[in-house]
Amino acid sequence: MSAGDWPAADERLVRHYRRLLLAYSGRYRRLHGTEMITTMLEMADPARSRPSAGEAWHLIRSGIRQRFRLPSGRPSTVIGAVLVTMVLGMFGAAAGSRLGESTSAGLPSQPDARKLVNATVTDPMASFVYRAGEPGRADSLSFSVSPGAQQPNWTVEDARTGLTAAGWTITEFTVHPSRALITCSKNVDAGETCTFESPTATLTAERDGLVLRGTATDYLANKSGGAWAGGVSGTLFAARGAAYLPLTLAGGLLGALTGWLLTAALAYRIRSLSSGAGRLAAAFTGVALTVAVPPVWAIVVNAVMLGEHLTDNGPVYTLHAALRPGAHLDGAAAWVIPACAIAAAAAAAIAVGILVLGADREESPSATQPT
Repeated sequence: MSAGDWPAADERLVRHYRRLLLAYSGRYRRLHGTEMITTMLEMADPARSRPSAGEAWHLIRSGIRQRFRLPSGRPSTVIGAVLVTMVLGMFGAAAGSRLGESTSAGLPSQPDARKLVNATVTDPMASFVYRAGEPGRADSLSFSVSPGAQQPNWTVEDARTGLTAAGWTITEFTVHPSRALITCSKNVDAGETCTFESPTATLTAERDGLVLRGTATDYLANKSGGAWAGGVSGTLFAARGAAYLPLTLAGGLLGALTGWLLTAALAYRIRSLSSGAGRLAAAFTGVALTVAVPPVWAIVVNAVMLGEHLTDNGPVYTLHAALRPGAHLDGAAAWVIPACAIAAAAAAAIAVGILVLGADREESPSATQPT
């Protein structure tokens, strides 16, 4: 039936119905859209120019329900939908994690980081900064800075004073007292050896979205000038931003929603395929789900670690870091996880291509396309 065969009605009402039917999938609109609009126009008051609120809500709710509905009598489709939902949910969470990390302060360059940590001493004798990382966590910078030899009375309190003066906010400073000793003993072969015991302090400071966590040690010297040059060593990393967890959760929910809707939409297309093409699409789907197991497992492990360390003062456990080489798969080659993720995406793309391009689309008049 063409638009000219519809019952007489206000064109505005027809346009409203067309837009409301967008809640249904494209395939459903092609098969039933014209019939639905014709029926609603026949039942509508000739003077009406727009659907009632109840009618609009009913169409939207029914359309969304239809998009989520799986073909009946196909248990394998339900199993596939659950698996695809889980896989895309985890990859979506990893994508949200990556986006959330981008909203946090980035790590400074090594020269800039050296300037930041040198604030712990007024005259640094030596400072070292190098990039480091832990499995499953965001990258960090390890550092070590020592006071100059002309500061024989440098103490851990000077570290706190220096950081505060440089604009750092001290969130933890715990001194672990130890009696300052220089104990020397003589050995026939090695000569005199000395052991230095010095007070230490664990400290945590924050500035501009960065966290400095480390240990400060008093400077000690013996009478001959030999010294245990104290100082501060630890880790510099970006604090978890306020948007990180919401974006990670949103990514997981969006990925899971996409997985279910994609499976529901493609499950109807497989009916239009030949038996050979249908088996081929199912085979590639099975390959995609199988090879996705290692990266999904790595993301799950990181998600558990993130939950267990929400209050931990350390580099953030990021879900997307689980996809890096060698992440959380003991005994496997470093390339296994990223290679499996790429292979899963490729197999899934082939399966979707077969279903989309190989399906025999039944086209009805484009009566429901919006104008």
